[in-house]
Amino acid sequence: MDLNADPGFARLAVAMITGGSARPGREVAREMASWAWPIILVYLEDQSRVEATVAEIMSSGGATVAVRADLADELDVERLFAESTAAFGDVDVVVHMTADHAAFLYQCAATHVREQGAIVSTTASEPIPLQVASQMRGRAIAVGRVPPQGVLAFLDRWRRQCHG
Repeated sequence: MDLNADPGFARLAVAMITGGSARPGREVAREMASWAWPIILVYLEDQSRVEATVAEIMSSGGATVAVRADLADELDVERLFAESTAAFGDVDVVVHMTADHAAFLYQCAATHVREQGAIVSTTASEPIPLQVASQMRGRAIAVGRVPPQGVLAFLDRWRRQCHG
């Protein structure tokens, strides 16, 4: 379902969250879904926990999909963005909440996230390389690094600034 297909539709932000099977990722996903944002939950292990989170979000009227992807595999990360775009249209926000490999995620996000989007990584995750962060800023993509409990506040400020 491409949320941007209907020109009369007030576009919602599409968010991708890594670590969708871990508690912090699930909590952020549930809150962002309450904002009516379509959510892509990214996971590598613990499929049953991700499926439970998907079911919970969908039962409360939210839109979500889970995509299994190895962030250390460049082709898997490219596929992740392709599947996300096919499900909901272009990705506006990437929240990286895991400590695993992030280089390919950040590189792809720099070119695939919609202009004026946002990339936020938690302090536990690998930092965004300066060159990639510069590329993101050149496309007016907000870049942030916050503790896990600060992700929602960062994104709330971003959405109020960009989406009124």
